[in-house]
Amino acid sequence: MRPVLEAHHVDLDTPEGRPLLRDLTMSVGHDRVAIVGRNGVGKSTLLQVLAGVRDPDAGIVRAHGSVGWVPQQLVVEGCSHGEARRRALDRAFGARPELLLLDEPTEDLDHDARIALLDRVRSWRHGLIVVSHDPELLEAFEHFFVMSESGCRYVPGSFAELQVRLADEAAREQERYDRHLQVWVGDEEKHRRVAQRRRRKKAVGRLHELDRSQSRMRLNQRRSTAQVSQGRVAGMAESRIEARRAWARASRRALAVELPLELTPLPLPEPDGPSITLTEARLARGTRDVVPPITLAVGRERVGLVGPNGSGKTTLLALATGGIPPTSGRVRVRHERVGSIAQGAADWCTSESLVEALARVSDTADLDVLAERIVQQRFPLALALRPLASLSPGERTRAALIVLFQRPGLEVLVLDEPTFSLDLVGVRALTLALRGWKGGLLVASHDPRFLGDLGLDRLLEVGGDIGMEAALR
Repeated sequence: MRPVLEAHHVDLDTPEGRPLLRDLTMSVGHDRVAIVGRNGVGKSTLLQVLAGVRDPDAGIVRAHGSVGWVPQQLVVEGCSHGEARRRALDRAFGARPELLLLDEPTEDLDHDARIALLDRVRSWRHGLIVVSHDPELLEAFEHFFVMSESGCRYVPGSFAELQVRLADEAAREQERYDRHLQVWVGDEEKHRRVAQRRRRKKAVGRLHELDRSQSRMRLNQRRSTAQVSQGRVAGMAESRIEARRAWARASRRALAVELPLELTPLPLPEPDGPSITLTEARLARGTRDVVPPITLAVGRERVGLVGPNGSGKTTLLALATGGIPPTSGRVRVRHERVGSIAQGAADWCTSESLVEALARVSDTADLDVLAERIVQQRFPLALALRPLASLSPGERTRAALIVLFQRPGLEVLVLDEPTFSLDLVGVRALTLALRGWKGGLLVASHDPRFLGDLGLDRLLEVGGDIGMEAALR
């Protein structure tokens, strides 16, 4: 049977020129394949190229049949993110293409929509390529395309077997990064010695110029201009090099220590009333209540927020953190005790790196200590020096949580779909970190497994209080 889609010798790079894929050749017919891998390795980029919405940096992609595509980032107008995704999936499955490409299709979906998607995936008889971190969805596949910084490979078998491989691979990636960093430092030291020899030769050359009796004023002018220019460039370069050397030493020592997966937060402040208080708080748009009147106090309680797409969970969180004022009622937020992370950590898109943000809120700027705290969360050290805005949503969420846990006086975490875009290692790290957190939680999520693992005291459904067992069934 002729394949629906073929890729020959495809290369992919990031916009900054970092290689993602090299010399990829593949053909897909009526296969069912899941693409998995850590955040930032290029899974979504590959799907865009296969869908024909982006050109590869090298190579050719040819489609010999109809190809459907549902991207991760959707245009949302007049509806919630979940409603927009459900409509896009309905259109894609309804068109019945010979090959369907889905990028994180379970993101934003409520319980009923997730069940409907899983049924569709299991019964789909045409070609299907899915990018996902969702364990329940991945359990429906037995063919995996694993992407990593070191390349790509095909892995057959169950999802459980794949999880073990991915955990081992993540540990090896950290060690490989550290080795590369040490090689870089060695190369820089070599370049420094070469530069020293060149400076000595230049000094000898100046003596020869003096011997030729050139004008002393002219020599001094030339020498002064050259020294200022070269000194400025050399100083900037040396500053960057020294920063990388320091980070190399810190990362090497951090990786050499066996650390627990849980990140240890700072001690909680003394109990002094709730940090978030809503009293008959209501938010209306026109004649419709987006958030019906609600009374809620959150101090050390662990509260989960559930509800179907479009029910107002994100709006309620914005109300609870003081992001939007209520139409009626009162909201009191003790901002110094509350930390929040929006969906995809959109509120953490800054030019700061994780190391810089962590040093700003921590009790120390010691790189060794900061590196150990980052490794505790299994966060890739290679990403810790990059601007937070350049990270993927999942990477940024993990980085934001690391920073918040080290913020003095924090009592309540407010999280909107915190597993959004997280890879498998990230979800596990996040779950364990939040289970070890002794403060309050106000978290909205469509993932029943994740909520069930958090040890919640209470579940709220938008519009009413429901029992834990009923919500998670």
